[in-house]
Amino acid sequence: MVNQEQELLNEKHKADLFFVENSKEINSLSDRFKLLFRTHYNKESKHRVKDFLAGKNYDVMHVHNFFPILSPSIFDAAREQGVPSVMSLHNFRLIHPNGLLFYNGKPDLRSVKGSAYRCVPDGVYRNSMLQTAVVAHMIEYHRKKQTWRRVPSAFIALSEFSKDLFIEGGLPEDRIFIKPNFIKDPIQNNDTLSLNQEKKNEFLYVGRISDEKGVEQIVECWLRFKPDARLVIAGDGPMKKQLESKSKGADNIEWLGQISRDDILERLSTAKVLLFPTKCYEGQPLILLEAMSVGCPVITSRIGNPRNMIDDGETGFHYKPGDIDDLNRTCSIISDNPDHTLEMGKRARSVYLEKYTPQKNLSLLTEIYEKAAELEKMLNRS
Repeated sequence: MVNQEQELLNEKHKADLFFVENSKEINSLSDRFKLLFRTHYNKESKHRVKDFLAGKNYDVMHVHNFFPILSPSIFDAAREQGVPSVMSLHNFRLIHPNGLLFYNGKPDLRSVKGSAYRCVPDGVYRNSMLQTAVVAHMIEYHRKKQTWRRVPSAFIALSEFSKDLFIEGGLPEDRIFIKPNFIKDPIQNNDTLSLNQEKKNEFLYVGRISDEKGVEQIVECWLRFKPDARLVIAGDGPMKKQLESKSKGADNIEWLGQISRDDILERLSTAKVLLFPTKCYEGQPLILLEAMSVGCPVITSRIGNPRNMIDDGETGFHYKPGDIDDLNRTCSIISDNPDHTLEMGKRARSVYLEKYTPQKNLSLLTEIYEKAAELEKMLNRS
């Protein structure tokens, strides 16, 4: 999303990119040890960003991720250089150590109002108590210092649902603005795709194959109920081998592995529906935007941001999270009502055009930058 946003901005403005690569900057045991004491506030990163901004008259600094190397110190660098700053909240890292608000198979809200240190004994970040403690310290350090009351100038949440959670977690309501993700129109930019392509008798899953994504639910549904449709799964992840082995011999389940974005869009345009059985709140998955953009309705679990993105009965269907019977019932509605499914796909396409195009996004982003500049003046006076 960073590269897409930079490309979008460069159509009418000039956007420079400053980034660090964790894999190149964390090379030794010494680097990892130092990071334990710098994740909450890295003075070296502050100086690097301050030098980058110096003398260039930037209108705004837009941060997509500061974890773990840059740290929130970069917002002080921007202020000292007189540059308003904006942060996109792609995950929940500011209020939960693993950034997902998810642990042990279900949503985990312990650190939203309570202390993030409560998550340390469970090692919710990378199954490590030490690494969880480091991130929990970052969260609680900035809560105690009330950092987010001072910087950045503005935050960008991906949805109203996410905004509400961040407010509950202590971020300032009056400085959080909503701007969803976006994708280029694949139909407009690809001669092989169209809204009225013939649909195959396929139900498609695309994404990471891991516990929080709920892929085992759809595999179990196909094994137990044997729907009269093919389940096609694209992606990779820690649960792939286990689930692939479990479904071995099932002639109605196909495993594609990793496929290109062009292949994903082609599959979406001809599938009856995209399955999105997530167990966690999610940010704003691009696969949902891709599905809507090519007129593919979505069956999603009734949870978090996906629940709000997909209008039940209009652009897809919801089902009760973890309920295989309800999932099967919902899939049956799709199979038994092909005309209604096509209409839902058309409505999904309309929602994409209304909310998730680059043009709409650029307009929202420009407005937020202007508000950030105004807020920065107010914050400097206070």
